[in-house]
Amino acid sequence: MRTTAGDMLPDCVIHIVLSHLLFKDAARMSILSKTWLRAWLTHPNLVFGVYDFKCLEILDEILERYRDGKIPIEKLDFSVFVICAEVFPLIDKWLRIAFQSGVKYLEIGYTGPLPVFTIMTAKSLTKLVLKDCDLMQLSLLLSNGTNVVNYCDSLRELSLLGVRLDGIVLQTLFTTCPMIVSFTIKHCIGLNKIELRNLQKIKMVSVYINKKQPVEIQAPTLEHFFYCGLTENTLELEMVACQNLKSLKLSCVKISDGFLEHLTSRCEFLENLMLDNIVSKGLRRFKVCGSQALKKLVIRGCNGVAVIDAPNLESLEYVGYQIPVLKTTKTFGPLKHSRIELYCLSNINALWFCKLRKFLFNSNSLLHTTLHFPKCIKINMENWDPYRGLFDIPQIDVLNVNLTGSVKCPTFVDALLWSCHPRRLNLFSTGQMITCFNDHLMHMKSSSHSTSRGSCEPWQCQLKDI
Repeated sequence: MRTTAGDMLPDCVIHIVLSHLLFKDAARMSILSKTWLRAWLTHPNLVFGVYDFKCLEILDEILERYRDGKIPIEKLDFSVFVICAEVFPLIDKWLRIAFQSGVKYLEIGYTGPLPVFTIMTAKSLTKLVLKDCDLMQLSLLLSNGTNVVNYCDSLRELSLLGVRLDGIVLQTLFTTCPMIVSFTIKHCIGLNKIELRNLQKIKMVSVYINKKQPVEIQAPTLEHFFYCGLTENTLELEMVACQNLKSLKLSCVKISDGFLEHLTSRCEFLENLMLDNIVSKGLRRFKVCGSQALKKLVIRGCNGVAVIDAPNLESLEYVGYQIPVLKTTKTFGPLKHSRIELYCLSNINALWFCKLRKFLFNSNSLLHTTLHFPKCIKINMENWDPYRGLFDIPQIDVLNVNLTGSVKCPTFVDALLWSCHPRRLNLFSTGQMITCFNDHLMHMKSSSHSTSRGSCEPWQCQLKDI
């Protein structure tokens, strides 16, 4: 091996470089020089997939080398896909080596039982991720009177992904790890109800379910909550004493009428709200009446949203099939950031473009607007003057237009550019439609029609790029 500039770097610096690479890419760096090889052999982040007995032996040898050399371990991530009697004692051995080496981040993927008590003895562990593990053995021990006396005070993040457990095990985990700040539970088996209590420091909770499963949370310190469920089941969520909630995200759920208003009215510090694929009859007038602190609102794929009433909104992202009415106060000025994406399936007429213009005008700060049209249709503009009315033509940064049709309709282009003035126009369509669209733009530019509307700014003065 030849000497490189990397040989002058200390191992601690090379470790930082390797930690920012994928595990396989970091392994390849070991061929650069003896210095990089030595750094790789003492790399503090270990990621392994155990698929056969040979992998078991390799991982066992590596961890024994770390133990014998007293090499510190920051992260240990291993998934075992071998099922045999030899695996369980090896996992127990690996965990003890990792804890002796001061491991902080532990991620385990294993379908069998785990030595939970060994994990609970860890004093350095700050993040724990369990995937597809079976913790029911702990439930049997607890039912027989076994007491868990060890506490993992250092643990701050806990994730249970596809884990088999019951309510007794879950509450025991919370009791033995009282300093958890972030908790994630996803598609776990055996829980009839998810209850989160006795978490003194909890700030962030994420819940993913794939069946009908009530959720009850009692956490005065909770600030961020994310829930993803099934749209065919009505959301059963009870949040008690969560008055300090700042961020709420709901995805793929059915909610009852008045649920959002009831929930947000008790969260006076709620600043961020995201609704993704929500099914409800009560969304026609979405009014966050009790959340004066709401600054950021994201609505995606929620059918039936007719009115968005958020008095102090600063940022809006909206993706949907209809144009809602936006109501905000001007106490704190216009929106600082907004993005809209509309899927226009039918009923595209002059009135539709009037509603679009009004919505964009109220947003007042559209960075990006994306419109999807199934076809380019003729717009009847005989009795409609889009320049007349209370709303000026809104100025936007980028207008993305997706057209799947190929019919020449100049009135469509007229209505589109009378609805907003983009600085940049991106057109996605067929070659024929793009040519037609561009020809009409050039015709509008050379026509005096576009400049004969009094004080209104001509569209070509705004458009910089197409």
